[in-house]
Amino acid sequence: MKLSDIISEVQFFTYEAMVQVIYDDTTNSTEVSALIRALPGVTTVTLASDEGKNRETLKIKLITQKTGLEAFEALKKNAITKYPPIKVINIGAKTIEKK
Repeated sequence: MKLSDIISEVQFFTYEAMVQVIYDDTTNSTEVSALIRALPGVTTVTLASDEGKNRETLKIKLITQKTGLEAFEALKKNAITKYPPIKVINIGAKTIEKK
């Protein structure tokens, strides 16, 4: 089996969802967006609304082989584990859309 055959069998899906992020005083919304953009699979991060001090809603688009909910749960776990300034991530499960 050739590598090109294997690659053509792999399926990736794109999902988009609204995600609320709560972070501590040591960072700001620009840095939080940059940190989330650096996570595996994330393609775009857009500020949807600034909800006050240390809280914002982001529209996040990612590419994955998992289901949408699994992918966003993995994103949540990775962000909280890798980046101490990020305290809470709430995923709008009903906002997950396959693109």
